[in-house]
Amino acid sequence: MLDIDVIVSDFDGTLLDDRKRLPEQFPALLDELDRRGIRFVAASGRQYYNIREQLPDGMADRVDYIAENGALTVRNGELFSVDELSPEDVRAVVEVTRRTPGCYPILCGAQCAYLEDMVDALRVHSTMYYARLERVDDVLTCLERDRICKIAVFHDHDAEHVSYPALLPFADHMQVALSGDCWVDIMNASVNKGAALRAMLEQMHLSAARCMAFGDYLNDIELLQAAGHPYAMENSHPQLRALFPHTGGHNNDAGVVRTICRELDIAL
Repeated sequence: MLDIDVIVSDFDGTLLDDRKRLPEQFPALLDELDRRGIRFVAASGRQYYNIREQLPDGMADRVDYIAENGALTVRNGELFSVDELSPEDVRAVVEVTRRTPGCYPILCGAQCAYLEDMVDALRVHSTMYYARLERVDDVLTCLERDRICKIAVFHDHDAEHVSYPALLPFADHMQVALSGDCWVDIMNASVNKGAALRAMLEQMHLSAARCMAFGDYLNDIELLQAAGHPYAMENSHPQLRALFPHTGGHNNDAGVVRTICRELDIAL
């Protein structure tokens, strides 16, 4: 049985199934982790306020958060860090997205997320991932009233081959992360889920060797590298599976919960 102090899991494609549902065993698992003194951390490219909405029945305040792919973190219900983008970088990225057909930027702030256009596909996806979302005439005006920590660029079906190549030149000084079929996330160069996890572990005076982590996509690479016990889901991107051979099971079969129970000898 593993000796574990912290468990961190990505959400979409990992803890959540393809219908965006938590495993039905998760509340009982969280109760048992609390009893053992093991902290659970939800890590996602989603907005912090949106992640909280996925944890009903009083669970939200019992979890720590790595949100916006690591650009914003919350510990014990309080804002732990916000890694703010420079206004110059925000303007440059927005300009490129406006020139790239089918791409739409969402500016993610500490208080809210902001977008200009609301085409049908973007409406479905944005309301799925953002609990606080405001439509504005010009997203750049939000620089004056919020701390923008991430730019999420949406393409309705092929981010990997359309928006990602268009934004890749920014990788010389920023983090450009392919985070799903429709999304590319842009943050400061030092920002990723793994860096956020390491900062949390340091603040809690805990060792990475006693940390389990689960992920399924390329924006989870650093997260899994930061944990002593990394697990790639069976449904992971092939590159992730190649880097991390230990499986976390399938997200449609409560793989995260099943793996935790197996490794920690938990019977639910």
